[in-house]
Amino acid sequence: MNGIDLELAFGQALNLDLVQIFQALMLALLCGGFVSMIYRVSIQDRIASPSMMVSLVLLSVIGAMVMMVIGNNIARAFSLVGALAIIRFRTRLASPVDITFVFFSLAAGIAAGVFAYKVAVLGTAVVGLAALVLQAVMALTCQGPGHLLRCDIAAYQGTEGSMLAVLDRHVFRRALVEARSLRFGETLSYRYRIVLQREHTLEPLLREMSDVEGVERVIIDAGDDAGDPGE
Repeated sequence: MNGIDLELAFGQALNLDLVQIFQALMLALLCGGFVSMIYRVSIQDRIASPSMMVSLVLLSVIGAMVMMVIGNNIARAFSLVGALAIIRFRTRLASPVDITFVFFSLAAGIAAGVFAYKVAVLGTAVVGLAALVLQAVMALTCQGPGHLLRCDIAAYQGTEGSMLAVLDRHVFRRALVEARSLRFGETLSYRYRIVLQREHTLEPLLREMSDVEGVERVIIDAGDDAGDPGE
């Protein structure tokens, strides 16, 4: 089958003209741009990755293209899934929020790709509004951004009280996530989820924790929902 026959086959299967394709792709582009802006506003405690913001825009357009290519052809859908299964993603997303926005962008693009324009527009608007409202609620209920803190101390020093005193001076709220022994009981490792007080920053907390006698290592992860610091 040559290029012309292939184009005719796709055109007949999809029953689309250039105007429909252009409208769907432009709507997906606008929705993706809106998703990217909402993502930027929703992570005020972190620096937005430019590549992540660009990816959210492009994912929406790509999702629309995929849905237009698939159409209502089941065989083509399975073929596309098999082709995409070859791809291996190595990038580690910093937070479940990032994963959520990836699906948000894809959903907007898919809606545009199947020409459900009302779903694409209203869905993007409602989810975006929900994200902004949740961000405002979190800002009102929390004193500062959240972090994961890991502190390793010598077991024989008994420095837990001094460590907690430093945390109390800088932290609005803390919750012990995990406590374990390392090096055959010579080191105790504590992992806390902490929320800093508004007027405090990470640097003074890190310095004071490091100055406590018996503290071997302090790691503070800038992302509240990231994995275990140091691993």
